[in-house]
Amino acid sequence: MEFHYYYLIQDIIGLIVAFIGVRMVTLCFKMMLSSKMSKNIFLLILKYTLVTASGANILFNHFGLKPWIISIILMFISAIIAPKEKSKLLRI
Repeated sequence: MEFHYYYLIQDIIGLIVAFIGVRMVTLCFKMMLSSKMSKNIFLLILKYTLVTASGANILFNHFGLKPWIISIILMFISAIIAPKEKSKLLRI
């Protein structure tokens, strides 16, 4: 079996993205437990679950174009999902 750097690069990127996603999901669960469950917290959990799935997809699949495309689509969908921010003008 030959050693290729692109396998190593894919595994490192997948590990970093999955770790960031898991860390953010745990922080969202801590926020949910400290305050009441709201729509914004649910959207944040969904967003970072997609990031975790994207990292796991890159990490557990063999090198190829299909896992990268699926992970990019998952990251794009997670970037679209954003909780509503309260308007700063209403706080006057």
